[in-house]
Amino acid sequence: MNEKEKTSITPKYMLLIIIGTFLFSIIYYVLGVNFFKSPLSYYDYLILTTLIAVVIVGSYQIFFWVQRNNYFFKTRCFKTKIDDLIPFWPRWVWVYSFLYYIMIGYVVISIKSLEQGVHIIFGGLVLLFFQCVCFMLFPAIASTEMGWRKYEANTLSLRYLKFIQELDNGRNCFPSMHMSMATYVALLLSPVVSIYWALTFIVLILLSTVFVKQHPIFDLLPGILLGWLVYLLII
Repeated sequence: MNEKEKTSITPKYMLLIIIGTFLFSIIYYVLGVNFFKSPLSYYDYLILTTLIAVVIVGSYQIFFWVQRNNYFFKTRCFKTKIDDLIPFWPRWVWVYSFLYYIMIGYVVISIKSLEQGVHIIFGGLVLLFFQCVCFMLFPAIASTEMGWRKYEANTLSLRYLKFIQELDNGRNCFPSMHMSMATYVALLLSPVVSIYWALTFIVLILLSTVFVKQHPIFDLLPGILLGWLVYLLII
């Protein structure tokens, strides 16, 4: 199976996306009404969830397209000696993967109007645009490409990490999109969960990216700054 086939959307996954959109819209509605006294109707949540599903699926296609075509400039790896000192703890893949999307869902259920939701989604698209510009101009491979992906997938965490790594070729690394999106999401949530819990979320995602060796340290701060900048521009 080539890289294009691995990242394309099959009819099976399209059906899963459609079903998932309806299920998540119900979950968001129930949680939003009961925990945030949301004024939105179920129909409003269905609209928001559909928009988010389209944006996420479309964003990943753009992400993978750039990844397959960012060969115009010299490829770099910003790994330092400090990165070699950081241990490889594959169990952090669950934080790296699932906490990220749980917090995005938290943003959805805290939205108070469709207008606010559209602004937030637009901010995500602006963030993706800046990320893709950086990926094209400064293609950077993950530190894992320098030997850290050579492990035996003999545990559930390692098998899941291997699955994630097989979906990409590790070239869209600078700045870290995990960190830029985590920062953007944390700033959106700070009025709801307090700035301390928002910062905790950023720190957890930061630790997960280095413990599973998806990014060298040098990728992280530019990602944080980009997420903060987009938040200031859009919200």
